Amino acid sequence: MNIGIITDFGNNFYVGIMKGIMKKLNNDVEIIDIDNNVPKFSILSGSYILFNSYKWMPKNSIILSVVDPGVGTKRKGLIVKTKNYYFVGPDNGLLYESAIEDGIASIYEIIPEKLNEYLKNKYNFSVSISQTFHGRDIFAPTAALLSINENLSYFTKILKNNEMIELKLFDIKEEDNRLYLKVIYIDDFGNIVLSSKFDNLDIKFKNTKIIKDGIEFNINVGKKFADVDEGQLLLYKNSFGFAEIAVNKGNASNLLNSKIGNTLCIVKNE
Repeated sequence: MNIGIITDFGNNFYVGIMKGIMKKLNNDVEIIDIDNNVPKFSILSGSYILFNSYKWMPKNSIILSVVDPGVGTKRKGLIVKTKNYYFVGPDNGLLYESAIEDGIASIYEIIPEKLNEYLKNKYNFSVSISQTFHGRDIFAPTAALLSINENLSYFTKILKNNEMIELKLFDIKEEDNRLYLKVIYIDDFGNIVLSSKFDNLDIKFKNTKIIKDGIEFNINVGKKFADVDEGQLLLYKNSFGFAEIAVNKGNASNLLNSKIGNTLCIVKNE
């Protein structure tokens, strides 16, 4: 069984502890670091990363995703069983798009007190559940128990209506000849991922404009970075099919002064 991890923790001992717990409960599990450098606190970016990575994991894998700025609040912890995978993480919208795409079979709410009791009685393993590190205290043990096919009824309850918090990656509005999109992810190169598949933009011309905070920038539409000169803006389909903005050998997020959650406007040529 494989467990893939997605967090905003960074490459530090928080992730190491989670891996240690999972190996302690199931030494045979294969753990794959998908991404532990999700932009801090960005559920939206975490959702994008999960949405574009889970399907590359072997079928029946468990995807453990923890981007959880609401840790310690009343938000639920979930196990979502889909057609081909299990998703484990907080109920804050992080899991929504991936679960919907793969097809939800059932959703379980993790009951922390029952989980802790079960771990203590069967595995002589117990932690005091903190208010700030549910990755260690709830989600990692849950993923490990899933990997050894433990009976979920001992530490979860099924949510009969498959209810979960919605967070949609796709957000595009059109007014006249202008498209308004959200910034949902910015990678280490400063490339900006927008809240639409590229093909849905229906842009027919190579040259257009992009507007940020009332400032217009010329942008070329192309297929690869080399379609523009160094330092020029490019709008293209990224490797996952999303609309993305880059600067050839530059940083688009710096040039456009863009952050995750910002709105950008693309002017469609007529």
